[in-house]
Amino acid sequence: MTRTKKIITGLLIGLPLFIMAEGIRENRQLDVESIFITSNRVNDNPVKIAHLSDLQFPRLRVSQTQLLNELEKEQPDVVFLTGDTIDRTESVETTEFFDFLTTLTSRYQTYVINGNHEETNPDYALWRQKIKASDAVYLENDVTNLVINNNAFNLVGLSNRHTSLSSKDMAKMNTNQETLVLAHHPELFDEYINSFNSPLAIFSGHAHGGQWRLPKTDGLLSPDQGVLPKLTNGLYIKNESNLIVSRGLANSKFPIRLNNYPHLIFTTIKQA
Repeated sequence: MTRTKKIITGLLIGLPLFIMAEGIRENRQLDVESIFITSNRVNDNPVKIAHLSDLQFPRLRVSQTQLLNELEKEQPDVVFLTGDTIDRTESVETTEFFDFLTTLTSRYQTYVINGNHEETNPDYALWRQKIKASDAVYLENDVTNLVINNNAFNLVGLSNRHTSLSSKDMAKMNTNQETLVLAHHPELFDEYINSFNSPLAIFSGHAHGGQWRLPKTDGLLSPDQGVLPKLTNGLYIKNESNLIVSRGLANSKFPIRLNNYPHLIFTTIKQA
Protein backbone atom coordinates (compact mmCIF):
# COMPACT_ATOMS: atom_id res chain seq x y z
CA MET A 1 0.00 0.00 0.00
CA THR A 2 1.38 3.38 -0.98
CA ARG A 3 1.83 6.19 1.55
CA THR A 4 -1.06 8.14 -0.01
CA LYS A 5 -3.41 5.19 0.26
CA LYS A 6 -2.37 4.67 3.88
CA ILE A 7 -3.21 8.30 4.66
CA ILE A 8 -6.60 8.08 2.93
CA THR A 9 -7.39 4.79 4.66
CA GLY A 10 -6.39 6.28 8.01
CA LEU A 11 -8.65 9.26 7.45
CA LEU A 12 -11.59 7.10 6.37
CA ILE A 13 -11.25 5.05 9.55
CA GLY A 14 -10.11 7.74 11.96
CA LEU A 15 -12.42 10.63 11.06
CA PRO A 16 -15.72 8.82 11.79
CA LEU A 17 -14.25 7.52 15.05
CA PHE A 18 -13.17 11.04 16.01
CA ILE A 19 -16.61 12.48 15.18
CA MET A 20 -18.31 9.77 17.22
CA ALA A 21 -16.00 10.24 20.21
CA GLU A 22 -16.34 14.02 20.07
CA GLY A 23 -20.12 13.75 19.85
CA ILE A 24 -20.20 11.50 22.92
CA ARG A 25 -17.97 13.94 24.81
CA GLU A 26 -20.00 17.03 23.85
CA ASN A 27 -23.30 15.45 24.85
CA ARG A 28 -22.02 15.44 28.44
CA GLN A 29 -20.74 19.05 28.56
CA LEU A 30 -23.07 21.88 29.53
CA ASP A 31 -22.98 25.32 27.89
CA VAL A 32 -24.56 28.04 30.04
CA GLU A 33 -25.56 31.25 28.24
CA SER A 34 -26.79 34.54 29.69
CA ILE A 35 -29.07 36.74 27.57
CA PHE A 36 -30.24 40.23 28.51
CA ILE A 37 -33.28 42.00 27.08
CA THR A 38 -34.92 45.26 28.09
CA SER A 39 -38.41 46.67 28.45
CA ASN A 40 -39.86 50.02 29.45
CA ARG A 41 -42.77 48.17 31.10
CA VAL A 42 -40.75 46.60 33.91
CA ASN A 43 -39.46 48.20 37.07
CA ASP A 44 -35.88 48.41 38.25
CA ASN A 45 -36.00 44.88 39.71
CA PRO A 46 -34.73 42.52 36.98
CA VAL A 47 -36.47 39.24 36.23
CA LYS A 48 -34.28 36.17 35.64
CA ILE A 49 -35.70 33.23 33.67
CA ALA A 50 -34.13 29.77 33.39
CA HIS A 51 -34.96 28.21 30.03
CA LEU A 52 -34.69 24.43 29.64
CA SER A 53 -35.73 22.69 26.45
CA ASP A 54 -35.55 19.26 24.84
CA LEU A 55 -34.56 17.30 27.93
CA GLN A 56 -35.83 14.23 26.07
CA PHE A 57 -35.53 11.75 28.90
CA PRO A 58 -33.99 9.14 28.75
CA ARG A 59 -31.56 10.64 26.21
CA LEU A 60 -30.27 13.33 28.57
CA ARG A 61 -26.52 12.85 29.08
CA VAL A 62 -25.77 16.00 31.06
CA SER A 63 -25.80 15.25 34.78
CA GLN A 64 -29.06 16.22 36.47
CA THR A 65 -26.95 17.28 39.44
CA GLN A 66 -24.98 19.65 37.23
CA LEU A 67 -28.18 21.19 35.88
CA LEU A 68 -29.58 21.67 39.37
CA ASN A 69 -26.28 23.12 40.60
CA GLU A 70 -26.27 25.69 37.79
CA LEU A 71 -29.82 26.66 38.66
CA GLU A 72 -28.86 26.96 42.32
CA LYS A 73 -25.94 29.18 41.42
CA GLU A 74 -27.99 31.48 39.18
CA GLN A 75 -31.12 31.59 41.38
CA PRO A 76 -33.70 32.24 38.63
CA ASP A 77 -37.07 33.73 39.51
CA VAL A 78 -38.88 31.26 37.28
CA VAL A 79 -38.18 28.17 35.14
CA PHE A 80 -39.62 27.60 31.66
CA LEU A 81 -39.62 24.12 30.09
CA THR A 82 -40.34 24.58 26.40
CA GLY A 83 -41.26 21.11 25.21
CA ASP A 84 -39.84 17.66 24.50
CA THR A 85 -39.43 16.86 28.17
CA ILE A 86 -39.38 13.18 27.21
CA ASP A 87 -38.51 11.27 24.06
CA ARG A 88 -41.38 9.79 22.05
CA THR A 89 -39.98 6.32 22.88
CA GLU A 90 -39.83 6.93 26.64
CA SER A 91 -42.03 5.08 29.14
CA VAL A 92 -44.14 7.68 30.93
CA GLU A 93 -44.67 5.21 33.78
CA THR A 94 -40.96 4.84 34.58
CA THR A 95 -39.31 8.01 33.25
CA GLU A 96 -37.00 9.95 35.57
CA PHE A 97 -38.40 13.21 34.21
CA PHE A 98 -41.14 13.53 36.82
CA ASP A 99 -38.65 13.09 39.68
CA PHE A 100 -36.55 15.84 38.11
CA LEU A 101 -39.66 18.01 37.73
CA THR A 102 -40.55 17.49 41.39
CA THR A 103 -37.13 18.79 42.37
CA LEU A 104 -37.55 21.83 40.12
CA THR A 105 -40.99 22.70 41.44
CA SER A 106 -39.83 22.39 45.05
CA ARG A 107 -37.37 25.22 44.38
CA TYR A 108 -38.77 27.40 41.58
CA GLN A 109 -41.97 28.51 39.90
CA THR A 110 -42.03 26.17 36.91
CA TYR A 111 -44.07 26.41 33.70
CA VAL A 112 -44.27 23.63 31.10
CA ILE A 113 -45.51 23.27 27.53
CA ASN A 114 -45.49 20.22 25.31
CA GLY A 115 -43.55 19.54 22.12
CA ASN A 116 -43.71 17.09 19.26
CA HIS A 117 -42.17 14.24 21.28
CA GLU A 118 -44.81 14.31 24.01
CA GLU A 119 -47.60 14.45 21.42
CA THR A 120 -46.23 11.45 19.53
CA ASN A 121 -45.50 9.36 22.61
CA PRO A 122 -48.02 6.48 22.89
CA ASP A 123 -48.60 7.46 26.53
CA TYR A 124 -49.25 11.16 25.85
CA ALA A 125 -52.54 11.10 27.76
CA LEU A 126 -50.73 9.76 30.83
CA TRP A 127 -47.97 12.38 30.45
CA ARG A 128 -50.64 15.14 30.44
CA GLN A 129 -52.30 13.62 33.47
CA LYS A 130 -49.04 13.46 35.43
CA ILE A 131 -48.01 17.00 34.42
CA LYS A 132 -51.37 18.39 35.52
CA ALA A 133 -51.04 16.53 38.84
CA SER A 134 -47.57 18.01 39.45
CA ASP A 135 -46.74 21.35 41.07
CA ALA A 136 -45.71 22.78 37.70
CA VAL A 137 -48.08 25.01 35.75
CA TYR A 138 -48.94 23.31 32.47
CA LEU A 139 -49.97 25.77 29.75
CA GLU A 140 -51.86 24.23 26.86
CA ASN A 141 -52.94 27.03 24.51
CA ASP A 142 -53.58 29.19 27.53
CA VAL A 143 -52.51 32.48 29.11
CA THR A 144 -51.84 33.26 32.74
CA ASN A 145 -50.71 36.30 34.70
CA LEU A 146 -47.09 35.97 35.82
CA VAL A 147 -45.95 38.34 38.57
CA ILE A 148 -42.28 38.50 39.56
CA ASN A 149 -40.61 41.25 41.59
CA ASN A 150 -43.74 43.39 41.18
CA ASN A 151 -43.48 43.01 37.39
CA ALA A 152 -46.56 41.55 35.69
CA PHE A 153 -46.50 39.68 32.36
CA ASN A 154 -48.99 37.91 30.12
CA LEU A 155 -47.49 34.41 29.98
CA VAL A 156 -48.74 32.42 26.96
CA GLY A 157 -48.10 28.70 26.59
CA LEU A 158 -48.74 27.17 23.17
CA SER A 159 -49.15 23.49 22.40
CA ASN A 160 -47.04 21.85 19.73
CA ARG A 161 -47.23 23.72 16.39
CA HIS A 162 -49.97 26.10 17.58
CA THR A 163 -49.36 29.78 16.96
CA SER A 164 -52.33 31.59 18.50
CA LEU A 165 -54.99 31.53 21.21
CA SER A 166 -58.76 31.57 21.01
CA SER A 167 -60.43 34.97 21.04
CA LYS A 168 -61.71 34.16 24.54
CA ASP A 169 -58.18 33.62 25.83
CA MET A 170 -56.81 36.62 23.95
CA ALA A 171 -59.36 38.74 25.81
CA LYS A 172 -57.71 37.71 29.10
CA MET A 173 -54.48 39.45 28.17
CA ASN A 174 -53.62 42.80 29.72
CA THR A 175 -52.48 45.15 26.94
CA ASN A 176 -50.54 47.25 29.46
CA GLN A 177 -48.25 44.32 30.24
CA GLU A 178 -45.46 42.71 28.27
CA THR A 179 -46.20 39.30 26.80
CA LEU A 180 -43.94 36.25 27.06
CA VAL A 181 -44.67 33.23 24.85
CA LEU A 182 -43.60 29.63 25.37
CA ALA A 183 -43.70 27.88 22.00
CA HIS A 184 -41.68 24.83 20.97
CA HIS A 185 -41.17 25.70 17.29
CA PRO A 186 -38.81 28.62 16.52
CA GLU A 187 -39.45 28.44 12.76
CA LEU A 188 -42.92 29.90 13.46
CA PHE A 189 -41.42 33.17 14.74
CA ASP A 190 -43.34 35.36 12.29
CA GLU A 191 -46.67 33.78 13.24
CA TYR A 192 -46.04 34.43 16.94
CA ILE A 193 -45.21 38.05 16.20
CA ASN A 194 -48.43 38.49 14.24
CA SER A 195 -50.64 36.63 16.72
CA PHE A 196 -49.43 38.47 19.81
CA ASN A 197 -48.60 41.92 18.39
CA SER A 198 -44.81 41.68 18.76
CA PRO A 199 -44.49 40.05 22.19
CA LEU A 200 -41.44 40.94 24.23
CA ALA A 201 -40.00 37.41 24.13
CA ILE A 202 -40.68 33.97 22.69
CA PHE A 203 -38.93 30.97 24.26
CA SER A 204 -38.41 27.98 21.95
CA GLY A 205 -36.34 24.83 21.40
CA HIS A 206 -36.85 21.99 18.90
CA ALA A 207 -34.02 22.90 16.48
CA HIS A 208 -31.24 21.06 18.37
CA GLY A 209 -28.81 23.78 17.36
CA GLY A 210 -28.72 22.50 13.78
CA GLN A 211 -26.88 19.35 14.98
CA TRP A 212 -23.45 20.09 13.44
CA ARG A 213 -22.45 23.74 13.87
CA LEU A 214 -19.79 24.68 11.34
CA PRO A 215 -18.27 28.17 10.93
CA LYS A 216 -20.60 30.80 9.39
CA THR A 217 -23.65 28.56 9.73
CA ASP A 218 -26.51 28.21 12.21
CA GLY A 219 -26.07 24.46 11.92
CA LEU A 220 -26.41 22.00 9.08
CA LEU A 221 -29.80 20.39 9.65
CA SER A 222 -32.78 21.08 11.86
CA PRO A 223 -36.30 19.64 12.27
CA ASP A 224 -38.85 21.64 10.26
CA GLN A 225 -36.14 24.03 9.00
CA GLY A 226 -34.22 21.56 6.87
CA VAL A 227 -30.71 22.15 5.53
CA LEU A 228 -28.85 25.25 6.73
CA PRO A 229 -31.50 26.40 9.21
CA LYS A 230 -31.65 30.01 10.37
CA LEU A 231 -33.20 29.90 13.86
CA THR A 232 -31.38 27.40 16.06
CA ASN A 233 -29.35 29.11 18.78
CA GLY A 234 -29.69 32.00 21.20
CA LEU A 235 -31.21 35.41 20.53
CA TYR A 236 -32.93 36.69 17.35
CA ILE A 237 -34.70 40.05 17.17
CA LYS A 238 -37.46 41.08 14.78
CA ASN A 239 -40.13 43.80 15.05
CA GLU A 240 -39.06 44.45 18.66
CA SER A 241 -39.69 40.79 19.57
CA ASN A 242 -36.92 38.63 21.03
CA LEU A 243 -36.87 34.98 19.98
CA ILE A 244 -34.75 32.93 22.38
CA VAL A 245 -33.89 29.48 21.06
CA SER A 246 -32.35 26.79 23.21
CA ARG A 247 -30.15 24.28 21.38
CA GLY A 248 -31.64 21.76 23.78
CA LEU A 249 -30.18 19.65 26.55
CA ALA A 250 -30.35 16.22 24.88
CA ASN A 251 -30.45 14.58 21.49
CA SER A 252 -33.31 13.01 19.64
CA LYS A 253 -32.65 9.80 17.68
CA PHE A 254 -29.77 11.47 15.80
CA PRO A 255 -27.06 10.88 18.42
CA ILE A 256 -24.15 13.14 17.43
CA ARG A 257 -23.83 16.91 17.82
CA LEU A 258 -20.65 18.76 16.86
CA ASN A 259 -19.61 22.17 18.19
CA ASN A 260 -23.05 22.14 19.76
CA TYR A 261 -23.04 21.60 23.50
CA PRO A 262 -26.21 21.03 25.53
CA HIS A 263 -27.62 24.49 26.21
CA LEU A 264 -29.00 26.06 29.38
CA ILE A 265 -30.12 29.68 28.99
CA PHE A 266 -30.71 32.36 31.63
CA THR A 267 -32.60 35.34 30.25
CA THR A 268 -32.75 38.52 32.33
CA ILE A 269 -35.37 41.17 31.60
CA LYS A 270 -34.15 44.58 32.70
CA GLN A 271 -35.66 48.05 32.73
CA ALA A 272 -34.92 49.94 29.51
